[in-house]
Amino acid sequence: MEASTATTPQNIAVYVCSDGHRTLALTSTPETCHHRASRIKPYCGKPVQSLADAPADVQQKMLNPLKASKKASKK
Repeated sequence: MEASTATTPQNIAVYVCSDGHRTLALTSTPETCHHRASRIKPYCGKPVQSLADAPADVQQKMLNPLKASKKASKK
């Protein structure tokens, strides 16, 4: 069998909620966060926004949640 040579690159869109949880999407735009802490806990369910449109504090939470929580506790 021959491998397909005509592959098209797919763009993955990254969306974040206000808690900094990432939601990835290939084809559609999600409306709510799909993050779960474990199988038995419910989904986060907060509205998501594009990573480019997210405020700086949300981006910081997503990139380094431990550092963001330390900053918030000092305020």
